[in-house]
Amino acid sequence: MRDDMRKLETDVVVVGSGAGGASVARDLARQGKRVVILERGANHRWVGTTAGALSMADRHGFLFSQEGVNVVRALTTGGSTVVFCGTAVPPPSWIAEKYRIDLGEFVEEARRDIGIRPLPDRLIGPAATRIMAAARDLGLRWDPLDKFIDPEKCDLKCPHCMLGCTKGAKWTARDDVKEAVTKGATLLNRALVEEVVVENGQAVGVRARTPRGVLTVRARATVVAAGGMGTPLLLQRAGLYDAGQGFFADPLVITYGQYGGPGSWRDIPMSAGTLEFVPEGIVMTDLADPWPTYLLNAYWKGWRYLPRFPRYHSVVGIMTKVRDGLEGRVNLDGTLSKPITYAERWKLDKGANLAEKILKRAGADPDSIYTTPVRAAHPGGTARIGEVVNTDLETEIKNLYVCDTSVIPEPWGLPPVWTVLAFGKRLARRLGTVV
Repeated sequence: MRDDMRKLETDVVVVGSGAGGASVARDLARQGKRVVILERGANHRWVGTTAGALSMADRHGFLFSQEGVNVVRALTTGGSTVVFCGTAVPPPSWIAEKYRIDLGEFVEEARRDIGIRPLPDRLIGPAATRIMAAARDLGLRWDPLDKFIDPEKCDLKCPHCMLGCTKGAKWTARDDVKEAVTKGATLLNRALVEEVVVENGQAVGVRARTPRGVLTVRARATVVAAGGMGTPLLLQRAGLYDAGQGFFADPLVITYGQYGGPGSWRDIPMSAGTLEFVPEGIVMTDLADPWPTYLLNAYWKGWRYLPRFPRYHSVVGIMTKVRDGLEGRVNLDGTLSKPITYAERWKLDKGANLAEKILKRAGADPDSIYTTPVRAAHPGGTARIGEVVNTDLETEIKNLYVCDTSVIPEPWGLPPVWTVLAFGKRLARRLGTVV
């Protein structure tokens, strides 16, 4: 960074470049607004490899709650969308019905912009197809899921979705950041925002630590989009102490089995699944970890599971993800508390039991089947609508807004990216009229 960039002035400063921050930044840049995006992580270019994914992951993937739950997030341009599975689920109906927030037109705009749709049959791999057939044989409704993936660019021989798409087929927030920059926005990486600057009850910008020292960005509006764990820290430091009090994290397990055919590792992850149990707070899809994560989870499960690793290429997997509660807290020092309750364990066990039946039906060796330890995937709800922000996503500090999974007001248990994108588009329209 140049010395003359230690103080900047702009219309809007956006803290974080994940789905929410990137969406806001892109749409504001389209409107001709001056936008500065501050991203804590680097602009990693080494994607599609285990080493690259680990370099993006917070604490290299070893971030745990005080209760021992592994929580995964990426710190890089585009945030966790760089390493997500690309599964798209529209916002829950209760956002409109209960909170009177209509995201409909923004949801459809995102669908058109990105081309959200299920994968064609040719891109549903052999293991996912086998799992789908077995689940249907057992009477389940198991169907292809909507994806943030362009089928024309996708290559089934490329197993790198969860390590970063090397083909440009999977949409990530990097796409929106890139467009924002081409339209005049400024992206600054390795900029750790430590403080929202508040004067006379109004946010007037942020202060960040960078490789070249302290940077102050003054702005007419400040949008904090640092994710479900990063955002509440900044809000607490600004005096909004309800932030971080309770959060959801979508706990999940993966049930694995081995059979004689090609394994799930080469399939596009989460190609198909069932939403049949969503009212109970359970969703199930095909999914297998990349081999290093598979090996690590086998180790955490117990040393006797390690000998299974040489047959990784014939492993098929089914993920069970559940809707959790708001138990837990994000602390000011960045640590977090997140227990797994009895109710959540009950749902995880129900899904794992059903997954075992599906895998057996698919031909997996019953003696090879096991379920991983619990981890968490989508931390959010730490700056909830109606408690920390209003329906316009503004805090009680004027001109200070939040736009990421933090604002989702209730646990949901499904992938939140499409919802956050819609919130970002909605917020950009509002800010475009006031800055």
